[in-house]
Amino acid sequence: MKIDAKFSRLFFRSPWPLFIFFIIPLAVILSVVLHTRLPLTASTYPLLVNNTCLSLFVLLRFFHYLPGLVRKIRYGADNNMPLSGLETGRSVDSFRNSLAGAGFVFDTVGTYGEKRDYGYPGMVLLYAGLFLVLFTGSMDNLYQFSGTVQDGVGVATDLKKMEVFKKLSVGPVKTDLSTLPKMRVIRQYPPNTTYPRGATEVAFRFPDEKEQQVILKSPEPFKAGAYDIYMSKMVYEPKIVITIDNTVTVFSGRVSLEQLPEVVDGFSFFGSFVEGPIDGEIYYQPSKSRLRVIVHQGEQRILDTELIFQLDQVSKFANFAITCEKMGVWSEIYVVHRRHMPVIFFGAILAVIGLLMRIIFRSQRVWLEESAAGCSVRHTGKNLLGHEE
Repeated sequence: MKIDAKFSRLFFRSPWPLFIFFIIPLAVILSVVLHTRLPLTASTYPLLVNNTCLSLFVLLRFFHYLPGLVRKIRYGADNNMPLSGLETGRSVDSFRNSLAGAGFVFDTVGTYGEKRDYGYPGMVLLYAGLFLVLFTGSMDNLYQFSGTVQDGVGVATDLKKMEVFKKLSVGPVKTDLSTLPKMRVIRQYPPNTTYPRGATEVAFRFPDEKEQQVILKSPEPFKAGAYDIYMSKMVYEPKIVITIDNTVTVFSGRVSLEQLPEVVDGFSFFGSFVEGPIDGEIYYQPSKSRLRVIVHQGEQRILDTELIFQLDQVSKFANFAITCEKMGVWSEIYVVHRRHMPVIFFGAILAVIGLLMRIIFRSQRVWLEESAAGCSVRHTGKNLLGHEE
């Protein structure tokens, strides 16, 4: 019986079992940092499995605490009884009667009592809030979908087709993309004072043949059924050719330029490349189509020049010749299955309120036992003999 009581306290009330569910998240983080797969992370969705199990464990604790809200005795005499007590000169009956007048409720035997406190409802709120956060987050991860499309002015892109997406992340449940529209980029706006991260004007054509024209801009989403569609950023992609003595090609390829956190010498986009022993940096100013190309060989800077795309056909520096043959301009569109964030925030607020209630309001419990001096008193919370613990 004592073993059952200890197991029940450990499983339903002790905080220590909760720490078991921190093992897999820690292993996943270490796997990323150490670039190796650690034990417990071999499954396809380790965090989803871990959080689903944790949400079920939290739900069991919620149902364990919930009936206690209407019971007179919530904690029980077998739960965390102090090892020692204090002797008083009063009888058990006298002490019990005075405690009953102060709001204590005793069991049928009359040797154990509790005073109602807000800490117990706090535990109910805590586990209810945690369950909402964990269960809602797990369901969102189950149906997770997020992908990016790099698109430019031209033909329409069918967002219902999985193959158009890059950097794709999907959950274990098959994603239904049938409500997503076709998207055609009409116009692109480079970063400016109105659109700090740029913007893209697009025409949507939905499966029901309805059409809508909108300007996508970061971070405001366009809602399409259960999905949010963002314009996350602009990407410029020049094709750079660098030759020596107009014969030997040092580098020839496309370089993706992404927006800098802040403007550097007028340049707002930056990209880099590596080709054999050399590494290069490219800066771009969209408003003036101005490119700056810097190339290093080891610690030595061997090239540093500027050119204007479509105006300067070739820029020369010493015996180097630099040409920008093409300039791709892409809008990176981010499509994500919408998460139930209001429910998660509500659950988090409930959990915080419950935790504060548990911390602020301590349970007051008492165990009475006859002794030679009269009455031995064990208690938790406020000291019943005239001073605080």
